[in-house]
Amino acid sequence: MKKTIFFASAALAASTSALAHPGHGLASDFAAGLMHPLSGWDHLLVMFAIGIWAARRPAAQGWQLPVLFVTVMAASAAFAMTWLPVALAEALVILSVCAMGLLLISSVNLPRIAQLALVIVAASAHGALHGMELGAHASALVGMVLATATLHALGWVLGRQSHPTLQKVTQLLGGVMMSLGAVWMFA
Repeated sequence: MKKTIFFASAALAASTSALAHPGHGLASDFAAGLMHPLSGWDHLLVMFAIGIWAARRPAAQGWQLPVLFVTVMAASAAFAMTWLPVALAEALVILSVCAMGLLLISSVNLPRIAQLALVIVAASAHGALHGMELGAHASALVGMVLATATLHALGWVLGRQSHPTLQKVTQLLGGVMMSLGAVWMFA
C-alpha cells in the first residue's frame, strides 16, 4: 500500500504544468470531450474532490454542489473565451486544486454561500478552459459533462464511506492536491 501511494504521488508530482491550457491534442468530438477531464490531473483531481466534499455535506445540500459544478462548467464552456481571460482561468484552476485539497484535509465547515461561490468559480474556470480546448462542438461538450458527472459520482461514493482508512486516503489525496497546486503555481 505504501509503495502504491509513493508511486502515485511521484507520478502526480512529475507533471510540471496543470495541463489546464489549450493544447491537450485531442480532437473535438464526443470521445475527446469524454476523455478530456481524465487527461489533466488538475481537472481529474478537482472533479473527484468535489464529489467527495459534497458527499460530506448534509444530504439535502450536498448533491446540489456537483450539479451546480456541472451546470456552471457546461455554461462556461459554451461561452468560452467570451469573458474569462485564459491567464485568470488557469490561475483559478490551480487555486481550485489547492482549495479542494485543503477542504479534503480539514474539517472546515464553510458557510453555504462560500460553498456555492467556490463551486461556481472553480466550475467557471474549468469550463472556460475546457471550452477553449475542445472548441464549440456540442458532442465534445456532452462527453465532457458526462465524464465530469461520473468523476463527481465516484467522489461522492468515496465521500459517503466512513471507514477510517478511506478517511486517511482522502486526507492524503487532499495533501497531494495542495502540493501539486503549489508546484503548478510556481512552475
